[in-house]
Amino acid sequence: MSTRVKTASALVGAATIALLLTACDPGGAQNINPVGKVPGSEEKSQSAQCDVASSAVVDVIDKAVGSHDTAEFANIQKGDGGWYLGATIVPADSNDPNEDEVTVWATTEDPTAEDFDGQVYAVNETAKEAVADESTTTSTAPSSFSADSDAAQQVESCVVEASDR
Repeated sequence: MSTRVKTASALVGAATIALLLTACDPGGAQNINPVGKVPGSEEKSQSAQCDVASSAVVDVIDKAVGSHDTAEFANIQKGDGGWYLGATIVPADSNDPNEDEVTVWATTEDPTAEDFDGQVYAVNETAKEAVADESTTTSTAPSSFSADSDAAQQVESCVVEASDR
């Protein structure tokens, strides 16, 4: 057997082994099955520690979304001009086909106070739609609050993680 034939055989063999090995593992380029992960949630969760709002705040959100939905808890994240509140609202009727939704709210009052009597403002589109379905009215959030802010994104991530537990 000539050197040229041996070299060609060795290259074909090496290529075949490499192909078989990469068929078992995507080469570390990406995770093809990210179980239970929301895009970006891992980065956000590592950078954000969210506390829980008082039950009085949850009651205010619960009232704002009306009787067909209910808020069970709210996470908080300090931001410019006040606090962001992330809350999951769920249908009050267990037979309701609507899904749970993550809403982002804002307040300028301390949301950890058990005697909270401040106002909450709908910040993200989901919260605005939940309020629009009701006869209750809420004021527009102050301009210092934005659904695109880092604090709003962090509190939303905290709610998603808390809901997954």
